[in-house]
Parts: sequence; C-alpha cells; structure tokens
Amino acid sequence: MQICQITGYKHSGKTTIMSALIRYFSDKGFQVGSVKHHGHGGDPDMVEGTDSGTHLESGSVISGVQGETVTQLSLTIPLGLDGLINLYQQWPLDLLLVEGYKQADYPKIVLLRNEADRSLLEELSAIIAVGTWDGDGRWLNDLDMPVFDMNQLEKHISALAERIRREM
Repeated sequence: MQICQITGYKHSGKTTIMSALIRYFSDKGFQVGSVKHHGHGGDPDMVEGTDSGTHLESGSVISGVQGETVTQLSLTIPLGLDGLINLYQQWPLDLLLVEGYKQADYPKIVLLRNEADRSLLEELSAIIAVGTWDGDGRWLNDLDMPVFDMNQLEKHISALAERIRREM
C-alpha cells in the first residue's frame, strides 16, 4: 500500500483535491483508502442515539455497524497516524490518501492559499508537488517540483496522479 499526503492550512482545498484523486484512482481500478486528521480540536462528532453510539457511551473502545454494503467502525482509542496506517493495511488497498498530518514523512502534495503560506514549505518534508489558489504562482517559480493552479484542478489531476504513481 502506497501512502500520499495532502497537506495545507485550513481552507486550502485539501478535501477538494482528496475527492478528485480518490475519484481518479478509483475510476482507474485502484483500491483507494482515505484518512483525515480532525485538526479542529476536540473529537469528531459521534452518532448519538444509535446502537453503536450507545455501545461507545457504555464503555466499548470499538464499535462497529455492518450494513448491506457498508461497514462503519468507531474507536475511542486515539491511534495516531501510524496506528491508523497499520489498521488500513488489513485491507487490500493500493493507495492510502492522508488528509493532514503535516509533519508525517510521507510523499505529500502541499496546498498554499497564497504567498503568505509559503513558509509552510520550509517546515515539511517529502513534498512532491505544490498547489496554489494564487493564480499563476510566480512566487513559486524557484521551486524544483511541479506547481499547479488549484483553480484548474481538473486540468492537472492526471499529472498529479501520475506523480503519485511514480512514488508508488
């Protein structure tokens, strides 16, 4: 299973590009998994009033629901990214796309809202491409990696996917 991160500050388009890459790779027959870091503080919303929610409230550390075509698991154990990756390795995935976890050392696409976000590039490792919402991104011309315009994501998605595949 190959791993690629999508990172950037809040409202930089991480979920937008994650969705586009998931669609692209899935359409090509790849088995894709995804994980998102809940970076807003606190815990993600739990589904209250359901049996699985009641199980968690009663003290279960993991609760699952099996539907006709979907299995949903909720854990009250904070696994961290490494623990989540170990969990995801239980399934036959070709690619795991990770939204967030900026400091992890996996190949990553970094999204910048504008020139003020450029300092993020100095803080991160394993960057394979940079996306910006700031038009032509001339202020990124000195980078030795692909830079793309998030305003034209559909035009760039196949090249980004190829870049990720080369890392695979």
